[in-house]
Amino acid sequence: MFGKVKRLRHQGKRLSDREIGAAPAVEGELRVYGVATSIVANVTDPNSQVGDPLVPTLYEARLTTMNSAGLLLNGEERPQGDAGPAYIQEWAVRFGA
Repeated sequence: MFGKVKRLRHQGKRLSDREIGAAPAVEGELRVYGVATSIVANVTDPNSQVGDPLVPTLYEARLTTMNSAGLLLNGEERPQGDAGPAYIQEWAVRFGA
């Protein structure tokens, strides 16, 4: 499903409303799927043949809120190659125009 995603945290710390409003949204194909016993979410370029994530993957993804405009997902963001600590992350996802 195509959507616009804003990350609401930086290294686990919640961004201010002003910082969130000023941050550009990442537009792409939102995919939520199961891997073993975990739910994973990522955003990819729908025209990409490789499918690399546009933002770091969200592990242990959970739906927090859903309404007509979009949804809020939270989970865990891990550094590439697990080289460092994981952080809590939240995504605000908007669908449509």
